Amino acid sequence: MSTTEPEFLWYYVTHDGPYPWEPEGRRDIRLPDVKALATALDSLPYSGALLSTTGHNAWVTATAAATVTRDFRPLVALRPQVTSVTELANIALSFDELFDGRLLINVINSETPIWRQHGIHLENDERYDLHAEYWEVFNRLVAGEKVSYKGRYVEVENAVGNPWLTPRRPHIPLWFSGSSDKALDVAARFADAYLTFSEPLEQLREKLAAVTGRAAALGRTPRLGLRASLVTGETDADAWRKADTLLRATSRATLDRKLGVIAKGGNAGGRSVTQSRVFATLPEAGLEALRAGRLPDSARDLAHDEVLWPGISLLQQGPPMALVGGHATIAARLREYREAGVDIFILDSLPLLEGAYEVAEKILPLVRGA
Repeated sequence: MSTTEPEFLWYYVTHDGPYPWEPEGRRDIRLPDVKALATALDSLPYSGALLSTTGHNAWVTATAAATVTRDFRPLVALRPQVTSVTELANIALSFDELFDGRLLINVINSETPIWRQHGIHLENDERYDLHAEYWEVFNRLVAGEKVSYKGRYVEVENAVGNPWLTPRRPHIPLWFSGSSDKALDVAARFADAYLTFSEPLEQLREKLAAVTGRAAALGRTPRLGLRASLVTGETDADAWRKADTLLRATSRATLDRKLGVIAKGGNAGGRSVTQSRVFATLPEAGLEALRAGRLPDSARDLAHDEVLWPGISLLQQGPPMALVGGHATIAARLREYREAGVDIFILDSLPLLEGAYEVAEKILPLVRGA
């Protein structure tokens, strides 16, 4: 079990609402809404939030949130090489200088079709080779070095992150995820924190052991984090009724599209190892009902166990696993993840503003008090 005091972050995506994957369940998010959530999180027991690539640009959202907060730390999700490594170092140093060293970076890999939208034609393992070169140069630049480097994917000459700024700290924290062997190798080398989606506990323990073992061989000890959506209520029955409501509010077009994703092995037709691990937990009986054109009898028909609900992967674009249960049940499952070594929790519950208060008031005290 982790002996570190647990740290809680929220999720920040600019397509909020009770079920934002459908137009009628989506809120029209404007600047006041972005600021309201940031202000709320700054007053609640969250150290910051993960800013998604979905919706408004993550750097724009991070800046809007940081200007109205004092302690809020934006964990900005981004892909390497979409921005040149020298320019990213400049952006990171500038943000860190203006917002008191609060920046965190969440490194994402996504899937092949997403990268091709950005003009990068590399497959999964090649992308992780790119990650290794890119983040090595980035770390040196944000530490204040002048860097000349020639790799297969990254090449710079006499590069400086920002010649007019003295770095506020020797390193800007990088948070990584990913389940493939290459992902674990790169995370072991560079991650200050390694993130995983909520998965069956034994499966999660194996993955965490793999990344910590590889990191230990390099003399490193990354923190371990969990990214989970919550569907919660006062009781387990309340929570599962809410899950039923979410399933029934979802259009046939959305369900068919997500079933197509499962058939292809990942989002956008990619072959994500993480997505494949998640989809493998979906009960076949529930999937058969959907393939036959009807909804399962209940959301529980798409559950892995009494709490873990991969059925959410058929609805939202966010985390492909949800924890469903009453406040005490959710807290108990989060404590089990704590015992597996997790000390960072990135959570969400829809709608995001109301959910942030409910989770902070009803669940987090039960986890902290364990």
